Amino acid sequence: MKRALAFITLTTLSAAAFAADFTKAEICKATIAVEMGRDSGAMKAGKPDSSETTISYLRADDGKTFKYKCRITSDTVVWATYFDDSKSWGRWRDRYAEGDAQTTYKLADNKLVISNDQSGQQVFEKKDF
Repeated sequence: MKRALAFITLTTLSAAAFAADFTKAEICKATIAVEMGRDSGAMKAGKPDSSETTISYLRADDGKTFKYKCRITSDTVVWATYFDDSKSWGRWRDRYAEGDAQTTYKLADNKLVISNDQSGQQVFEKKDF
């Protein structure tokens, strides 16, 4: 039991340290950039929150603003979009069996690696935000 607890503690600590170089907002921006094919540097972060992170961007060709929120765990990101017309948040994109893309992240060599099972993998550096 003590070994299992020690393993869980070390895993949790390393996961926290693992993403320490990138903020939740940056992880969310990178996720949405991969999912939507947009520039992460053009995205703005909303107010920080312990459970959800919000970001937005302005689409240059038509001036429309898009807003998303992310739930970030130790290696997974799930997102939802905001619908201006109904002034409400859409569903969390976590229905993988129904076709939602699954997004994971990791830190490697001071880079943030976003892996999306439908869009592929993209590497981000701090300068990308």
